[in-house]
Amino acid sequence: MKLFYQHATRSRNASYPLISGDTFRAFADHVFDETASINTWPDKIRNMADGDILFLKTDMLSSFFPLFNTINCSFILISHNSDNSAPGTYKTYLNDARLLAWFTQNPDTYHPKLYTLPIGLANMRWPHGNLNELMFAFHNHRRPFGNREILVYVNFDVNTNTRERTDALDQVKTIQNVRIIKQKIPFSTYLNDIGNTKFVLSPRGNGLDCHRTWEALLMGAVPIVHTGELDSLFVDTPVIIVKAWSDVTENYLLSLNFTQFDNTGASILLAKYWYWKLTYTRKSLPIDLFKT
Repeated sequence: MKLFYQHATRSRNASYPLISGDTFRAFADHVFDETASINTWPDKIRNMADGDILFLKTDMLSSFFPLFNTINCSFILISHNSDNSAPGTYKTYLNDARLLAWFTQNPDTYHPKLYTLPIGLANMRWPHGNLNELMFAFHNHRRPFGNREILVYVNFDVNTNTRERTDALDQVKTIQNVRIIKQKIPFSTYLNDIGNTKFVLSPRGNGLDCHRTWEALLMGAVPIVHTGELDSLFVDTPVIIVKAWSDVTENYLLSLNFTQFDNTGASILLAKYWYWKLTYTRKSLPIDLFKT
């Protein structure tokens, strides 16, 4: 269990047993983010060894890749903790043999060495990342699917992605049993609400992914998302992927039944699931590529 708390401080800690950006950060051998001066990064690079895992804050790619050619070993990269997409203009580095694999939140391209990570839950340092509240709600306010009273739940700021979110909101206004929250409510109330909801509308915001999708899954609700680069994440999970928001109709939703997920939590929410996936990937790669 110790490995899930690497790099932890009083203000920064993993959300174990659940996933968050700082949970993925804990998987790394070396961290490149705002917690240390960029001037210290060359020393970190010199201390890298073949097969090491690096965590990089996604909005700091432009500070890291100018140092790429000083790296003399193979490594796995994790980029997270930002709404920015990746690899962006750094896609060509995926073809470099030193970069064994790149796990990222909000991928903006497809490549055999690029793997998608969920945004997960908010980091523990934020009020909506409070692990005690999340686990209490999971154990006490998660109702069986068939007993849920709210058909569709809406709770988001339209202004973070006006066109996408307005289209989604306008569509579900045609549904009779929809609850639309316009004011800020306590996080515990929100969790209780989605624990009593069948479907949670989850359109994109500042980034491709949003915490709402993963909060809904935790509480046994079914997120409704728009098709896109994240589709592969949702294989074998209770997530509805639509090609157009107009597909979300009352008759369609009433025809669906997700009671088979009542007694199981989505494994994709667990830190151990992702650590196993990353470890399996590392074992399958030619880590000692540069040894003679």
